[in-house]
Amino acid sequence: MGIRVGIIGYGRFGRFWEGVLAPSYDVWVTDRQPVEAANYLPLADLCAHCEAIFLCVPINQIEAVIDQIAPHLRPGQTVLDTCSVKVLPARAMLSRLGESGANLIATHPMFGPDSASVSLSGLPVVVWPLAGEGEAYRQWARFFEGLGLRVVEMSPEEHDRLAAYSQGVTHYMGRVLDEMALQPTPIDTRGFSILLSLVEQTCNDSWELFHDLQIHNPYTREMRLRLEKALNRVYAALLPSRVSPDALIIGIQGGQGSFNEEACRHYCAQHADQIGDYRIEYLYTTENVLRGLHEGEIDFGVFAVQNARGGVVMETIHALSRYRCQIVELFDIVISHCILHHPQIEFGQITTLISHPQALAQCADTLAQEYAHLKLESGEGDLIDQALCAKHIRSGELPRTYAVLAPKVCAQLYGLRLHAEGLQDLKDENLTTFAWARRG
Repeated sequence: MGIRVGIIGYGRFGRFWEGVLAPSYDVWVTDRQPVEAANYLPLADLCAHCEAIFLCVPINQIEAVIDQIAPHLRPGQTVLDTCSVKVLPARAMLSRLGESGANLIATHPMFGPDSASVSLSGLPVVVWPLAGEGEAYRQWARFFEGLGLRVVEMSPEEHDRLAAYSQGVTHYMGRVLDEMALQPTPIDTRGFSILLSLVEQTCNDSWELFHDLQIHNPYTREMRLRLEKALNRVYAALLPSRVSPDALIIGIQGGQGSFNEEACRHYCAQHADQIGDYRIEYLYTTENVLRGLHEGEIDFGVFAVQNARGGVVMETIHALSRYRCQIVELFDIVISHCILHHPQIEFGQITTLISHPQALAQCADTLAQEYAHLKLESGEGDLIDQALCAKHIRSGELPRTYAVLAPKVCAQLYGLRLHAEGLQDLKDENLTTFAWARRG
């Protein structure tokens, strides 16, 4: 009991490690804030008092703590870190403490208070000598073996490369399953029970530890990318190669009578020998189209990408940032905008013109010159689609004082009155680019 051992960091693991060391050593503790413990010492006093010091602080604090102890170390002392990643603390100890004459040892007890609650026997601890006397390193290795631990000598680089998977993927999947809010059921299989125990084991640790494991291990980013690709491959393998054996199912950004329908039918006519029979699903928004592709509810999707006057279709850009897809082909059609309103309303009673923000942008100059008295409104949700707005004006789901900027065909489809046509600023050159896409 004569050897004095200090623990810097009196959190959950620091208190656990105190209990492991206390039967064999005279243990002292310190933390960022003073703690109520009979064996508490301020950091500088602990460094002066103890022959060996264990760093049990969060990974994101290790460099700052190493800087704090550096002025207080003396030759012959031993400093052991216990971080769950090894390259970061090893480099920090060597660069900041390498000239101190202290013995520097990298360790990682591959367990926590939960997994070691019954016994330490057989649990692994990774160790590696960084600097100093070999005998100090061997003494601590023998101590760990005496506890029943399985000592694994491994360099920091090799540790982090392996731990990115053995530890990193475990904690990552535990957090993912916890995000799903899994609950026990009356018919739990053994495998499902194992998953529930994984959630409990990993999520008892702090988010700070999980974050540090993922961010400060130089190999975990590669692990997460590989995991994402593997999940996507398995998910894609379960989707049908074709939704219906009778016809291709094509989801479009618009409703019946929309420019997206015109673009879809134009494309299908141009590729009739490849497409054959098809059925259109009116999905109104690009996000709905991409979600339909992702979930395997449609075979192909059509949505607008940009316009010669209005520029990029931001609705599509936002949706593409949330879903993956493969754009097979881009193609253009010329579109022409009309003002339509309810047949029982005179145009002088119209107060608001509603449409897709792209349509309003394509007609901005004309509307400002000829219809400045009207309030311009961009539809929200599915009502961002011009054809659906036309349908809702006729059905009364939008006020009769609304008119819509939409394709001319909507007048006949929904029984609306045509007030004006050809309102686009570019007249006969109003090209819109559409995408023909499938699952990515």
